[in-house]
Amino acid sequence: MAQIIKRHKIDSSRITKNTIFLYIRMLLIMGVTLYTSRVILDKLGAIDFGIYGAVGGVVAMLGFLNGTLSTGTSRFLMFELSRDNFDKLKATFSTATFAHLLLGILVVLVLELFGVWFINNKLVIPQERIAAAVWVFHISVFTSFISIIQVPYTSAIIAHENMSVYAYVGIFEALAKLIIVYILMLCSWDRLIFYAILVAIVQLIVASIYMIYCMGNYQETNGKPGLDIPIFKQIISFSGWSLLANVSQILSTQGMVVLMNMFFSPIIVAAQTIGTQLSSAVMTFVNNFRTAVNPQIIKLYAAGAYSESRKLTLDSSVYVLELVLLFALPGIVLMERLLDLWLIDVPPYAVIFSQYAVVSQMFNVYNNSFYVPMTASGKLKENSYISLIITFLGFVVLFVCLNAGFDVMWVQYISIIQLFISSFIIKPAILCKYIPDYTWRMIFDNEWLCIKVSLLPIIVTIIVNSCVNVTSFVDMIFVTLVIWISVCTSAIYFMDAIVRKNIMNALKAKLIMFK
Repeated sequence: MAQIIKRHKIDSSRITKNTIFLYIRMLLIMGVTLYTSRVILDKLGAIDFGIYGAVGGVVAMLGFLNGTLSTGTSRFLMFELSRDNFDKLKATFSTATFAHLLLGILVVLVLELFGVWFINNKLVIPQERIAAAVWVFHISVFTSFISIIQVPYTSAIIAHENMSVYAYVGIFEALAKLIIVYILMLCSWDRLIFYAILVAIVQLIVASIYMIYCMGNYQETNGKPGLDIPIFKQIISFSGWSLLANVSQILSTQGMVVLMNMFFSPIIVAAQTIGTQLSSAVMTFVNNFRTAVNPQIIKLYAAGAYSESRKLTLDSSVYVLELVLLFALPGIVLMERLLDLWLIDVPPYAVIFSQYAVVSQMFNVYNNSFYVPMTASGKLKENSYISLIITFLGFVVLFVCLNAGFDVMWVQYISIIQLFISSFIIKPAILCKYIPDYTWRMIFDNEWLCIKVSLLPIIVTIIVNSCVNVTSFVDMIFVTLVIWISVCTSAIYFMDAIVRKNIMNALKAKLIMFK
């Protein structure tokens, strides 16, 4: 065991390299997404755009199973890679492939049995668009099936920490989205249905690329799906608790969208969809870093290097918060102007929904960061059922409030409260009780560091928002730069002395090279 621990130390250079690849991918996809979302909203119209978001939410209500087994698959592959056990690694991948194929068939059957009834009887959709919504639902079910059976292959890429492939596939996805927009602009047929078809085709091609790449580069991915009963039981046991966590997540996101569509028009749902997209854009910056870091946290834990795994988890949570502040704070201040630039016609509530959605990601830093060591250790039971209870209670409370005629803003209020409880109460308590090398003192010190890092940027943001009347693009640049400077200043001031010294030495080396 000592030799295994020695081989598995924090690999900062690999994290940096993978982060760069993931950010290249992210910048391409985000730039295209901002443009294509604007055009798609314009070409589909707010009602059809809202219908697509709501129907997609219905599919995602059961598609959460995809995320459940994805977490389990990545975790078990990382464990076997860290232990250099190829036979077990191949058996794990083969079993995961079989499980996802079985899951995909199950999801299709469940969705097709109940989905159409739900659309016809529960969603608020104009009568003349119900037929189109049903067609979109069937196409989305097919898209979900492709997405599910693709998971073992993307999990293998993550486990091997070979993120460059995501950059290349990201280029294809960006080009494909631009082609979709161009075709949609020329289309004279029902654009809502046609858009769903084009999205399904792109998903099919992307899945094929991932599969071909894995088969050509990872020996364990070659072969037919098989079933190793002991491994299958381990994955199912792990995924059973992960399932509850994903139920919680889906109730707090897509479930809320579906619930809104039961009480409000598709235009309001379109506003929520826009807010979710912007929130996802912020988290895309964060998740690229998390995707590069998480495999090492899990592999270090699997190798028994608990202190290194814990240090990387806590340190990365601070870095993630700084990334969130860089994009969330300017976004909150400039939201109205950004939406005016992005969208041709901004739906009602879109600005305030988007601001709340971005704020929620500041709370979500700990929620996501602290889930990784739980995944590594397999200690998901307590987090899963407590999170599910809190989310379900929030869902019920929101249903009662909306049914009683409360304002739609209660969707945002309850979401923030749930994230706060999960991030700062549930997950820290579970870490300290069940995961080796975590104490409340460490958690408090880390949270206090995050508060200190956030304080100056938040104060500067409040002052800028009060004093600057943003009327031009120059004003937007000025506000963004001021907030970014405050974030960077705070981050450097509170940075670990060793890390600060290494960064300064690297910068000096670069300056010497250019002299």
